[in-house]
Amino acid sequence: MAVAKKSILDDPRYLPFVERYCVDITRFCIEVIGMTPTFQQVEMFESVAPFGSRTSVTSGHGTGKTGGYSVIALWHLFCYYTSNTFLHAPKLKTITDGVWKEFAARKTDIQKGAHAWIADYFEIENQRVYIKGFKLNWFISPRSAPKGSPENLAGAHNYALLWLLDESSGIPDANWGVISGSMTDARNRAVCASQPTRQSGFFYDQHHSLSKEEGGVWNALSFSSIDSPLVSDEFLIEKKAQYSLEEWLIKVVGQFCELAGKYLTGAASIEACVGKQVIRDDEEYGWFLLSDIGGGGYRDDTALIAAKVIGHGEYGADARRVQIVSVPLCSNSKDPSDVYGDIIVQSGNLSNSTAIIDGGGIGLSVIKQLEKNDFTNFVKVLWGSPNFKTEYKERYVNQRAQACCGIARAVQEGRFGINSDIPKSIIKKLIKQGSRIPYHYDEKARRYIEKKADMAADGIPSPDLWDACSFAFLENANYLIAESGASSGIVGSAIEKAEAVADEMFADA
Repeated sequence: MAVAKKSILDDPRYLPFVERYCVDITRFCIEVIGMTPTFQQVEMFESVAPFGSRTSVTSGHGTGKTGGYSVIALWHLFCYYTSNTFLHAPKLKTITDGVWKEFAARKTDIQKGAHAWIADYFEIENQRVYIKGFKLNWFISPRSAPKGSPENLAGAHNYALLWLLDESSGIPDANWGVISGSMTDARNRAVCASQPTRQSGFFYDQHHSLSKEEGGVWNALSFSSIDSPLVSDEFLIEKKAQYSLEEWLIKVVGQFCELAGKYLTGAASIEACVGKQVIRDDEEYGWFLLSDIGGGGYRDDTALIAAKVIGHGEYGADARRVQIVSVPLCSNSKDPSDVYGDIIVQSGNLSNSTAIIDGGGIGLSVIKQLEKNDFTNFVKVLWGSPNFKTEYKERYVNQRAQACCGIARAVQEGRFGINSDIPKSIIKKLIKQGSRIPYHYDEKARRYIEKKADMAADGIPSPDLWDACSFAFLENANYLIAESGASSGIVGSAIEKAEAVADEMFADA
């Protein structure tokens, strides 16, 4: 005859366990899990413990938020009878790659400690952590909601209900409405954490108009990577070099950044680049022919830009510098089928030049024509593709974002110059387009450039000329050193050819 397994409720050790830990997450963390929490984790634990608590945390890298969440979730599971804990983030993968991975490690830690017995009473599955014998009503579970379907989060009601929300800055306000509506019992708790990527939305309000400081219910905490004992000095030095000031404040200091605006850079900053020479005459540089292909028929512009280039990457002593020398083509009436010829001719006027060509849509047909004519010294631009370097993948949604942010940073740091002899109409267009590149941060604190269709809906024309300039800052845009004494550019080359013809005409005079 099979013997029924004992419930956790029948274990004489359980009630004393609950009495000891139900209001003290820090003690639970130390004595049950065997983990020594940081002072930032203790601050979060003490905020979450009271019934009805509302806690919101802005956090930089590596402050132990994910580990803290796993502790809080298990504390709530063990200490409250038939409790329900829901983990939510803009994408389910955030939860499975983060907090969920921690549970197995926490169980191993518990099994090594003084309360190893309690590990026998819970089970970890892919989509549920639960108390044995109570799988359907005493658990931790992820909750996801595709964009536009906040109703997927509905139906969660319990006296012991806890919401743990990650990457909260990216959670749509509609989702917040459903989550708030589920917390009908005065004892329900909610914890939110995120890098502070947006200066609007419910998460932003939790730290401003809805914070306790402003008379609201949310206890607003801020965890800086600089203060965290889990973050090394080497990491901080690395990020200080990599990040713009805006990224540093958001991703390291954990602050909402007042520098963040709607556009990457302003008109005054680009105007300051006109007439600035960023490459010295004695430096070895390369040539780019930057080509953004428009649709023709008086639609988007087709642009060809000749630029000197030197250096590599976004930061450091050798950060990329770009000098816009001339713009031989900027037209919205150019037949795209003719552009390949212009690229071949103009590239021939630049020593060891590399063409950087828009490879999407119509640009692909231009590239095919170039290949048929044995023109191979080019880089194909695929805006929507992910970046190659891990660093850039973590900072930018795609190559477009990396290039646009790269040129904006170069403008701000004095590494981008525009020759003053370029026609004023072109310079005016560059300034107008470059100062209207809207962006935002996604839920992973990566920068994202608004789609051209969304820009058009806001009355912003396609920034074809500025896009072409930004090609020079793509991570895979490599150059060859121009030959010493070779033609210095399209305009210079034309003059040299005219002089050569004249010399030949009057050779016998």
